[in-house]
Amino acid sequence: MNPELQPLADRLELIERQARAWKLTALVALIAAVAALVLVLQRSHAPGLGADHVRYSVVEANRFLLRDLGGSVSGGLESVSDGSLRLVLGNRRTASAHLVIARDGTAQLTLRAPDGTVRAGLAGSDQPSAWLSPTGGEATVAMRTRDDGGGEVLVKDAQGLARFRAP
Repeated sequence: MNPELQPLADRLELIERQARAWKLTALVALIAAVAALVLVLQRSHAPGLGADHVRYSVVEANRFLLRDLGGSVSGGLESVSDGSLRLVLGNRRTASAHLVIARDGTAQLTLRAPDGTVRAGLAGSDQPSAWLSPTGGEATVAMRTRDDGGGEVLVKDAQGLARFRAP
């Protein structure tokens, strides 16, 4: 080889070695990127981890709304400003159940017709009671307890006259 071309050949060999190092670095980076992409895609398709199946240890809110598949509200759970808690299953177009826990600890469960009238109820307090009303007006059948440990049963007819009362 010509002595004048030797430095040029040395420089060319150095450039080829550096190119091999860069090719190897690029190959390793490409393999790492593909592996990371595969892991992300695999996790997003794993059962229980999709967008509609998320797990949390704590969820905090003052109000939760339940929606049907069409997006309409079909119930809810809320903490009201007066300190009571309310659970509603159903909406204004369907019959519904309403559970209210007052701040003092008393509970009331009412069952409502689609028109919103209360047809049946249970009250949990120091004097628990239950009532039925076919029209949503005054109770037709009612049972309640008294402070002395006794109780009452009242049945009324369609005109509102008492037909049975015990005691």
